Amino acid sequence: MLMSTGRIPFSYEEYYRRHLVMREFGRKGQERLDRARVAIVGVGGLGSVSSTYLARAGVGYLRLIDSDAVEVKNLHRQILYTLDDLGRPKAEVAAKRLMEMNPLVKAEAIVERLNEDNAERLLGGVDCVVDGLDNMRTRYIVNRACIKLGIPYVFGAAMGIEGNLSVFHPPETPCLECVLPNIDDRSLISGEIRGILSPTPGIVGTMLSMETIKVLANVGHPLKGKLMICDFNDMYITTIEIAKRENCPTCRKQA
Repeated sequence: MLMSTGRIPFSYEEYYRRHLVMREFGRKGQERLDRARVAIVGVGGLGSVSSTYLARAGVGYLRLIDSDAVEVKNLHRQILYTLDDLGRPKAEVAAKRLMEMNPLVKAEAIVERLNEDNAERLLGGVDCVVDGLDNMRTRYIVNRACIKLGIPYVFGAAMGIEGNLSVFHPPETPCLECVLPNIDDRSLISGEIRGILSPTPGIVGTMLSMETIKVLANVGHPLKGKLMICDFNDMYITTIEIAKRENCPTCRKQA
C-alpha cells in the first residue's frame, strides 16, 4: 500500500519493516497497534516521550489530554517542543508533530484539565490509558476512571534521577491505590524544588511506551502485579511483586 505525505511517497510495509520481520511481533502485532486507541494524560516530560514512540510504532489513535501551554522551563526534557512553540497548547503542538512523524496515525488534541467531572468522558472509548502526570491527585482520578471503564492504566512517575512504573488493570491486578494509597501532593517534594534530570523522563517515558505496546499487541510480559523501581544514580532497576489491598475502597468490588 503506497502512502504519501504530500511530498514523499512511502509504503506501510516500508515504514514498519523492522516491526514486521520480528518473530514475536510481526504483522499480527502491527495490525493490533493499527486498531488500538490510547489516551495519554499529560504530554509533558513523560507524555511527550511515550507519545512519540507510540506514534512511531503505529498506534492508530492517540488522544492527548493536557491543558497546559509550552513554557521555557519545559524544553530541557519535553522533546516534542521548541522555542517556537512557547505559549501554544501542548496538546495541539504534540498532535501536529506526531502526525508529521507518522502520517499513518491520528492524534487528537484535548486541551482540557482532567478532573473528577470529565475523567470518564475523556478516557472513554480507548483501549489503554498512559500516565504522563506529575501529581497523585489526578493519578487517583485516572485510576478510578480506568477501573470503572475496565481499561488498563499504564502508570509511570519520574523525579530527579528516579522513576517508577506499573500496569494496573483490576481485577487482574492491584490498583494504584492498593499500592500507593492516600498520598497528599502537599506532602511530596515538587518538581519545582526537587528538579528532574532531562534523561529521566526520557527513560521512564520510553519504558511506558514499551509497556503500552506489550499490553496492546499482546506480546511479552507487561508489569501487571509488579512495580518497577528505577534509581538511575547507579542504574539500579528492580521489580517487586505487588498485591491487592483487601480493604482498598477503590478496587475491592472488582475482586
